[in-house]
Amino acid sequence: MAGKGKAQREEMGKERKGRSEKDRNLTELIYRTKVIEPPYLIRKFGVSEEEYDQLTDEDTKADLFDGTLIIHSPASTRHETIFKFLLFLMYGYTEQKQLGEVLGSRETMHLAHCRKFEPDILFVRKERLELLKEKELEGAADMVVEILSPWAKDYDLREKRQVYHEAGVDEIWFIDDEERKIVVDRREGKKYTTETTTSGKLDSVVMQGFFVHAEWFWQEILPNPFLCLQEILNLKV
Repeated sequence: MAGKGKAQREEMGKERKGRSEKDRNLTELIYRTKVIEPPYLIRKFGVSEEEYDQLTDEDTKADLFDGTLIIHSPASTRHETIFKFLLFLMYGYTEQKQLGEVLGSRETMHLAHCRKFEPDILFVRKERLELLKEKELEGAADMVVEILSPWAKDYDLREKRQVYHEAGVDEIWFIDDEERKIVVDRREGKKYTTETTTSGKLDSVVMQGFFVHAEWFWQEILPNPFLCLQEILNLKV
């Protein structure tokens, strides 16, 4: 078991190194030979959709906002831990209930001309799955989740949030591990209401029956996702 754990750590180290090298190559491409070290939020202006597709791939988290390419710093370990935990819960619940499709942070939403965005997690109802094409989602997801990072928090809560509102995303979760709160925007007609949860149960309206306990996310070591999913599904252990 110890040998297996060591091998896994070495593999994860190689993966992180590969992402780091890819990240350095991209910053060199944008800033010629100058490399911008993380954490950062890089903006390159005057970028077309075709250039966006050429510059980005599954290893690069980036948005295109009205011709501005916005490149995100590689995620922290804590960010990835929360991401994997919630993705497991949402995906497992959706599969069990046959509600639609849940996808992770490399799925692009094509919201309008020169507006392509990558939320950390997105959910699309099964009756809208025809919008899910080979390379991207042509339109807004029904629900998106953003796990906030200190260097991108203002961008996510202002610019990106406004774009999601304009696109008509029905439910938006912002998980703020630093301040230990979850901010949820829900669309009601043409307007949005906002709910902030720091503790207790948080229900999704879009993904009917799905819920989390806010305290799950604030633990130094997150709880067992299998047990959490069993609780959500009301399954007997």
